[in-house]
Amino acid sequence: MTWFREPKYAWIGLGYLWIIGFIGALMRFIMAFFQVQISEDLGISRGFISMAWSTNLLIGALCAPLGGWLADRYGPKRVMLISSIMGIAGTGTVIFGHHDIIFFIGYGVISGFAGIGTTTTYLLIFDWFQHHRAKATGLLASASSLGLAISTPIFVSSSSLTWKDAFIASFVLSIVITLPIILFGIKGTKPRGNKAAGVSINEPYVADGQEERQTVHSPLRGIAVHLPMFIVVAGALFTCGFNMGTVEMNLVAIHQLANTSPDMIALSMSVLGIMEITGSIIVGYWLDRVNKLIMLTLLYGIRIIGFCLLFMHLGLSPIFFAIAFGITYLSAVPGGLLVVNEYWKGKGKQTGWLLFFHQGGGIIGSLTGGISFDYFHNYQVLIGVDVLMCILVTLGYFLLYATRKRSLRLAVA
Repeated sequence: MTWFREPKYAWIGLGYLWIIGFIGALMRFIMAFFQVQISEDLGISRGFISMAWSTNLLIGALCAPLGGWLADRYGPKRVMLISSIMGIAGTGTVIFGHHDIIFFIGYGVISGFAGIGTTTTYLLIFDWFQHHRAKATGLLASASSLGLAISTPIFVSSSSLTWKDAFIASFVLSIVITLPIILFGIKGTKPRGNKAAGVSINEPYVADGQEERQTVHSPLRGIAVHLPMFIVVAGALFTCGFNMGTVEMNLVAIHQLANTSPDMIALSMSVLGIMEITGSIIVGYWLDRVNKLIMLTLLYGIRIIGFCLLFMHLGLSPIFFAIAFGITYLSAVPGGLLVVNEYWKGKGKQTGWLLFFHQGGGIIGSLTGGISFDYFHNYQVLIGVDVLMCILVTLGYFLLYATRKRSLRLAVA
């Protein structure tokens, strides 16, 4: 039985993954909203919290290629289960420990090993879906945003709820809901074995509604042909990670430093979550219908506008930035992975290395935020770097699109 030209279970499995992502949004909310409170309660600097965040991302980044290789060899379901267990262990360590070092070990180290499952959801979606992959990844990404949009007003409106309560909620929900869903709800895919990614002979790809046939005579030639694309996408994912490090770790602090009212901050965070949901659906829809390179060019162009508005600290900058960044936030990673998946056939290991660059950007971004504040006592340099990097990625995607367009015309001629 099929729904919208996709197997019935593909949509059911997407629902299961969405629930898991919704629960996982709590960890994202904690580090985005409670940075100041954690700093005060544990008597640690924001730089120390940034170090814990960066360590988490570093371990997760190093685990991503390994997780992709394991998912290819043993199947993504098993890797996802191990990842969930590591996340629960890390959260539990933070809950039952009451010391800054325990916080660092629990969140920064143990939870970082949960990054071994970074590639699993993408591999499952790419395996389950054939016609609606971008829409499916967009819908899946909306789970985290909806979790952020719901968590923010709940914790803001109740002064009795703290970051410790949020950790406890994440710990309990992961045990009661996430683990059973993975064990009994997720349908595993067949292991592909440890095969190197290559390019199929005469493999078609879609460009501007036309189908072009590539004649690739060897894997080495395929790598040479598509290496520029891999470099551009890797750079784009690194930039997206850097943007993530800026927003996830420092956005609330940036608004507080600009003397933004708490109500405006709470409103902007809710708008950010809502716009992430809206953007994931809208951009996902168009990624399935038009050239992905031109869509990603537009996406990073909108980010440039958003960070420029954030840099100027206008009265409504928090809202405008939430709209501009939110509508693009959740589509940059799946969009880049879909581009590479279409043009350069690859599976777990390739996805893992691309996500490694994304995580690496997050590490540098979060570290830059803490160091920038400690040295300059503001975040202007950090925001300026975000603007510059987004400009370079926008140009990279556009040049890649123009080059592919020209190659297609020459091939037709």
